[in-house]
Amino acid sequence: MRQDNVQRKVHGASWFFLSLICVYLCVVMILWKTNIGSHITMVQNLILSQSMIFVPTIIYILISKCDLRETLRLKKTHWLAIIIVPAFVVALEPLMTLINAISLLWVESATTELATGLVSNHKLWVSTLLMAVTPGIVEELAYRGVIMGSYRYGSRLAAIIIGGIMFGAMHMNFNQMAYAMVLGMMLGFLAEATGSIFTTMYAHFCFNEISVIISYIASHVSVLKQMVEKQASEGIAADQLKQTILIYIPFAFMGLCAAAAMIVLLAYLNGRHMDMLAMFRRNRNAEVKRPRIISVPLVLALCVCIGFMIITEFVL
Repeated sequence: MRQDNVQRKVHGASWFFLSLICVYLCVVMILWKTNIGSHITMVQNLILSQSMIFVPTIIYILISKCDLRETLRLKKTHWLAIIIVPAFVVALEPLMTLINAISLLWVESATTELATGLVSNHKLWVSTLLMAVTPGIVEELAYRGVIMGSYRYGSRLAAIIIGGIMFGAMHMNFNQMAYAMVLGMMLGFLAEATGSIFTTMYAHFCFNEISVIISYIASHVSVLKQMVEKQASEGIAADQLKQTILIYIPFAFMGLCAAAAMIVLLAYLNGRHMDMLAMFRRNRNAEVKRPRIISVPLVLALCVCIGFMIITEFVL
């Protein structure tokens, strides 16, 4: 690919991310000013939030005329991924729980009330469709598809790390941002190991579906429902969180090692292990200078996200 086209793809992804943030802020402002936000249901809220990602993504794909198969990585992968990917997600659960517990020492949970409220009032398939299937497709198309698929022309490793940070910031609250950043990076490594976005969609679905099923069981078993309601009303004590953190540290470490091993296994199964190794080597003899991923629109978008989170969680 020509150097100017590569530069355009990388910078285009940064402008795309900034546009996602601008769309989010505009919609939030409209809902706040018109007072519509206080009247929309949880289902409408989830559909709207995913539409704010999906519509700009489709528009960007059409305008940029990118190679869908190459940029979005719409490729087949080894059939064993059907078994390995869920195991990969389960292995990461202790780490996600640990990061979530650490974040709760300073901020409130942003998803518990939403998940519990949705599964309490709707059938399991509705909750699965809205909280697992749709985000798994829409968010992966935007972040492991358009953004990472474009950034990898600059640096694959940087694309994974920066893409993970962007994925976390996109959630617009510090609680979700904390573990979503790490999850985004791990999904990035998964995409590189398999060469396919379908595995990251599958993993994203599995991760969200675990939360849906846990919330569904908790809201339909009377004893667990009482415990959840009590915890919601009283909150989680700092001492209890600290105990949880200490307990989960070794499990998180072992789970992360297991997840890394599964990424290596998937890379070998898909014949991409040498590509994965090359990702960690710096090619000093490259004839073509790769474009830098860090840019003004990227930094501006991240600053806006952080500023929004500070204002909404610590000021208002």
